[in-house]
Amino acid sequence: MGARRSSAPVLDREQRRSAHLVARDLRKAYDGAPVVDGLSLTAVAGERLAIIGDNGAGKSTLLRLLAGVLEPDGGSVACTTGRTLVEQELDAPRDATVATLLDETLTRSRAALAELDAAGAALASTADGAGLADAPADVLTASGPADVPADALAVADPAARYAAALALAEELDAWDARRRLRDDLQLFDAGFPETTPLRHLSPGQRYRLRLACALHDPEGAILLDEPSNHLDDAALDRLAERINGHAGIAVLVTHDRWLLDAVATAMLDLDPTAEGGGALFSGSFQEFRRERARRMRRWRDRYAASLEAEERLEWQLDVARAAAPGTWKPGKGASMHGRASRAGNTVGALQRRLDQLKLERPPVPPQPLKFELHDVADEGDDEAAEPLLVAQGLRLADRLAMDPQQRIELPPGGRLVVRGPNGAGKTTLLELLAGRLRPDGGALAVRGGALVDLLAQEDRLDQTLTPLDALRAADPLLADLEDEELLVLVGETGLLREADLERPIGTLSVGQRRRVDLARLVLGQPSLLLLDEPTNHLSVTLVDDLTAALLETQAAVVLVTHDRTLLRAVADWPQLRIARA
Repeated sequence: MGARRSSAPVLDREQRRSAHLVARDLRKAYDGAPVVDGLSLTAVAGERLAIIGDNGAGKSTLLRLLAGVLEPDGGSVACTTGRTLVEQELDAPRDATVATLLDETLTRSRAALAELDAAGAALASTADGAGLADAPADVLTASGPADVPADALAVADPAARYAAALALAEELDAWDARRRLRDDLQLFDAGFPETTPLRHLSPGQRYRLRLACALHDPEGAILLDEPSNHLDDAALDRLAERINGHAGIAVLVTHDRWLLDAVATAMLDLDPTAEGGGALFSGSFQEFRRERARRMRRWRDRYAASLEAEERLEWQLDVARAAAPGTWKPGKGASMHGRASRAGNTVGALQRRLDQLKLERPPVPPQPLKFELHDVADEGDDEAAEPLLVAQGLRLADRLAMDPQQRIELPPGGRLVVRGPNGAGKTTLLELLAGRLRPDGGALAVRGGALVDLLAQEDRLDQTLTPLDALRAADPLLADLEDEELLVLVGETGLLREADLERPIGTLSVGQRRRVDLARLVLGQPSLLLLDEPTNHLSVTLVDDLTAALLETQAAVVLVTHDRTLLRAVADWPQLRIARA
């Protein structure tokens, strides 16, 4: 339900240090379209491998294949250790509560104590078990599920079984597991009441909860999908500390440039290369970015040089053909046969060289997808001094309590960063400013004619619609456009690939759905952009493009983000700090 764990036996720290994760020629397709195609990799203990790539490149699919929760169409995955996977979305029964997830997390510690209890009883019942009477009471008493680790049950000798059970309980620190789990929850700002239904938690709260549970007692290989989403600074520091301190393997999919800088020791780039497949880079994230840029330049230079060489040969071929029999006439007294033979030989040689050049031509290098905020609605000079939005002391029961004197006043092109701890109501504030919620107190006024739009953490797109139909449904001005006209507008955003435009949104990845929502925002050309964690689920390249666009757009912007790199880029923007209600 929360973090998915493999059924491999629990390994001690030294065993995790020798862990290996090997994938060979992995292949996975959906609806006949390959997502992972012939990929191989090896990760060893101590390695922190970051999977990088554009939205839809197959990052999450690859992570699930490596975790063993998704069967490949071809190839194999082998792992010498247990695996823990934390995915972006929590699939839980409707009646599941926080306690449900905590109980699941403590299963192994409880099973270890139950096995220790059973092993102690078995040892005590033997003829030489009398010495156990002096054993500590907490060793001989345990409660929990009867299911015990298979490797412990396999020990036939009672003394050896007891020793193995005791070693496992000590490795897990099973007696103190619940208290440590409570501490972990607090460290990740996920200390919610245990009776709280999971469906009542926000996306960020659910993710922090299962991330804390997964890192409480990780297997030898931990696989994390966008682990920095929804974390504040303190929790992000704790995450980096946990990943760097893990004795086994860490594999993570993340857009977070700060986290990549802090933990990654190798990068698997799933974006196309001149060689046609993903590329593995060893070293830091900054080294990866420099090397990737060099490789991309070389690829584009090779491709351009190949086209130029083909163009020269085609010109030479045209000249030679013009001189060939039927179009060329020999001069008076010349040998027509000899000259014609030489002309024919030249044509043949040039054609063979041209054919060979085309065979050796590198694949077309991809152009980076761009996020460009087009010119927004012109506010007019006569209205330039009038604010787009004014808000003061906004309140909403149990969700937001701005200080009565706190005031937001945004002119056209204005900027504001909203800061505060998780649970302070930053998302609620944006929903109030967007008109999606009504405040219980305070004042809010939006200038007539000003268009305000919100990019929320979770989209409201109809999963059964295609991106084109969803964009039409979201904006009446797009509804009457012909497909060709809308395709041109969508193409100009650089956010969506044509191949994805006719697929139901429910079949797209989280990152691809994020792009659809961004396209909706861009095409609407709002006067005021309200952005709630806008870098979540986006590729590293697109996050860079988004950052540049936000710095240049004429629209007013209110930004909520935990992205440290983005915060550094907007460090000169005004800030509003709110506290928990």
